[in-house]
Amino acid sequence: MLAAATGKCQGQRRRRAASAIRDHGWVEDERGLGGTAFEPVSGQEAVEQVRRFLLAQGWAGLPAGDHLGKLADQGVRPEQVLWWVPGPAAEARAVALLHEGLLGLLLSSSDERPAARALLEGHRSQFQRISVLEGQVDFSGLDEFVLHRRELAVAPELRVPEVSLPETRPAQSKDIDQIHHVYEHVSWMRQDSAEAWRERLQRQRCWVAELAGQVVAVARWTMSFGPWVEIGGVATDPEYRRCGAATAVTLAAATAALAEGRLACLRYGDPALASLYHPLGFEHVGRELVFYRGS
Repeated sequence: MLAAATGKCQGQRRRRAASAIRDHGWVEDERGLGGTAFEPVSGQEAVEQVRRFLLAQGWAGLPAGDHLGKLADQGVRPEQVLWWVPGPAAEARAVALLHEGLLGLLLSSSDERPAARALLEGHRSQFQRISVLEGQVDFSGLDEFVLHRRELAVAPELRVPEVSLPETRPAQSKDIDQIHHVYEHVSWMRQDSAEAWRERLQRQRCWVAELAGQVVAVARWTMSFGPWVEIGGVATDPEYRRCGAATAVTLAAATAALAEGRLACLRYGDPALASLYHPLGFEHVGRELVFYRGS
């Protein structure tokens, strides 16, 4: 009787997995059905286990948690984009977020590295971008990808420099054109229109620094999940650099987070920016590896 029930359960599980794999466009990996590799998340309890896992990972779980929230606003269900490695007590041991060519990986220990590598190797042709913390997965041999590194830092507390800084305030709708002007000087943001920034600022809290009534620097809460927020999009008008404006808006955004009992972190691609952020109380905690498929 037990054998029959077990066989029925396994058959149902295989059908659910096969259906989810078809929805993702993936080829079924039989190892994933035994709980020793990644398998599609199925059911509300599994989704809740993934959410608990991401919250428990702290700042490391922020990108996936924020991404899931944004997808939910678009009507995308977690079961459509999540895969996981369940543990013996049905707890999440590792999570993969798969959406429109993006693979985001987060592991709880080195035990899940073979499963992550198997997932990567089995479906690498479909990935356009891969994001993972340094040291979690062996990424040797990905010659078709270009690697970018982003430093990760958190601020347990803030330190305010003993120098005069430009005035800051929360951004308002009237600032859109000036914010757009600031971001026109940032290579990876200059393609966005003023209207795109108007829509973005309806979703993200933003702070600006002013000099002589002109917006000269910007910082935003670019991600949010659980108690964590990411301070991002820090940019200064080139004509007003080295006057403390970037420091001022970073402090304003981080101070607002801490004042609400939240925790602030940030990512930056240029290691030289540590000289800006670390004196403010941010501490290096790791490095994110982002692989982009080459042209």
